[in-house]
Amino acid sequence: MCGIVGKFLFDGESIVDIPQLRRMCNAIAHRGPDDEDVFACGQVGLGMRRLSIIDLASGHQPMRTEDGAFTIVFNGEIYNHRIVRRDLEGRGVRFRTRSDTECILQAYRLDGPACLQYLSGMFAFAIWDATSGELFVARDRLGIKPLYFSRNSKELVFASEIKALLTDSELPRTLDNDSFVYFLRYGYVASPATLLRGIQQLPPAHYLVANKHGVTVNRYWRLCTTVGCRRTVAELSEYVYHLLKSAVERQLVSDVPIGAFLSGGLDSSSLVHLMTEVTGAAVRTYSIGFAGVDAFHDELGDARYVAQRYGTNHHEIYVTPDVGTIIPRLVHHLDQPLADSSFIVTYVMSLHARDTVKVIMSGIGGDELFGGYRRYLGPYLDSYYRIVPHAMRNVMATASTWLPVDRGSAVMNTFRLARGFFTSHGLSPYERYDSAVQLLGPSQVLALSPVLSEGESALCAARRGYFHEVDDDVLAQMQRLDLNTSLADSLLQLTDKMSMAASLETRVPLLDHELVEAVATIPSCLKIKNGALRFIQKKSMEGKLPNRVLRKKKRGFGCPIGTWFRNDLRAQLQDMLAPSRLKRQGLLSPQRVHAVIREHQQYQADHTDLLLALFTFQLWCDEWKVAHV
Repeated sequence: MCGIVGKFLFDGESIVDIPQLRRMCNAIAHRGPDDEDVFACGQVGLGMRRLSIIDLASGHQPMRTEDGAFTIVFNGEIYNHRIVRRDLEGRGVRFRTRSDTECILQAYRLDGPACLQYLSGMFAFAIWDATSGELFVARDRLGIKPLYFSRNSKELVFASEIKALLTDSELPRTLDNDSFVYFLRYGYVASPATLLRGIQQLPPAHYLVANKHGVTVNRYWRLCTTVGCRRTVAELSEYVYHLLKSAVERQLVSDVPIGAFLSGGLDSSSLVHLMTEVTGAAVRTYSIGFAGVDAFHDELGDARYVAQRYGTNHHEIYVTPDVGTIIPRLVHHLDQPLADSSFIVTYVMSLHARDTVKVIMSGIGGDELFGGYRRYLGPYLDSYYRIVPHAMRNVMATASTWLPVDRGSAVMNTFRLARGFFTSHGLSPYERYDSAVQLLGPSQVLALSPVLSEGESALCAARRGYFHEVDDDVLAQMQRLDLNTSLADSLLQLTDKMSMAASLETRVPLLDHELVEAVATIPSCLKIKNGALRFIQKKSMEGKLPNRVLRKKKRGFGCPIGTWFRNDLRAQLQDMLAPSRLKRQGLLSPQRVHAVIREHQQYQADHTDLLLALFTFQLWCDEWKVAHV
């Protein structure tokens, strides 16, 4: 695991500035405290910061082939690198190290971009080919590892984090309005855009080639949409269990200790079970909890139960509202503002785990893969709701707007979900699902930020394309949209940034691409069956996990930030969103922002995510001195 940077000058006669490369590396030193170096040769320069996980002694980067023709910097892990090594050795390759980095380098030397088809893992890497004068940059299939770049007529610059690019004082720090519209609607920014004009993300499953003619970006993988499963439920359950175990076994490769985040839910408990089964040893597990008025979000009891059941080396940590003092620092590490409070607990847990391990397993991806979000029940519930007389539906929808809502209370959270369900009835499948995941609708965005132009942004319009990649299967459409948007651009981004801020590598076995491809062929009726979420996943773990885990109700992996905004963080929130400040900025309506705060304080609406988005946005603007044009 590393942080990588690089620069390519289109003019073959220019020379890369080595001190600038080192400044870029220093900006992401937290990603690799164990080692650093740069490579520069004329028009190209590559740099890295290394967190040593595999081949600790000889995995130094940048790494070059023996003849000096190819040079690589690599962030991530290739889980099948031993298999790749054997195949390449059979083709005459002689290796000098045991590292997965050299496997990528030699694979590209022989097969070029086609090597991406047989590399399994999480990665962002760049290879300089001195013979062709081309720079090749690639990102893994699901977007587990980040990669950002900026280009103009003179150069291409790339890095694992935006802050490395911003070490160049000449790079404009101007807000991108289209991206800002998307951010206000969904609480994050979708690739290939960022909130900064002129800085892009390399999308998941894409590679970039830069040469004297310019830059081209190509897609190399797309998830198959064909459903082709004819197994019985019993056979399929066994098959899914085998897939899960194989994914975990592949990702246990490491030369340093590995632990696991444990909430006591299905995904994290399954990982602990499988890790224990594969290794035969006690797993180091890490859990987080909340006390007092925040106890609704606490899952330490469930996690402790699983830890005791498997005899893990268990670690617990409690979070209090004092964590708000670190939010500005976390926004710095995030690179962009975010509306998902799980970035806070991910950082706190990562910092705690880093005391005893360098690698952690996380259950991220299980909801998107197996159908675990309650919002996926929409089509199922709708089939019953249609039976209700129209007049009664209107009464229910109106009544739902009068009820107090708050995700910090079981009852008021049910009211919140019911309100969203009732008010979206009658919309098209896409519009209905979009209303379930958005912070604001188009008209609400314009009310909040009147300076923005009317009309749907290009990024918002592109979401429809993801939804309709799958035909006539609403659950599969919802899952495909999430896989390509919120998972890649929010959950995985925050997981990478927060764990790497603590110099901890996070692995996500449930997003092993072979597992993802196989589960995509399972019919939706076996993912959610008769209103039961994760049906086939639970069946695969029956008799293996305790019934208490299988029956556990889902809770989001976040913190009670909405409650904190009403209490401990109230003054901080009002300061960051003060009318005088917003007037000077000229971007957000002070009156509308005040109304949002008031509605949240009075439980008229749960604006937790929107307020977190606005709060972190203001912190981000301050941090990077972002200008609005």
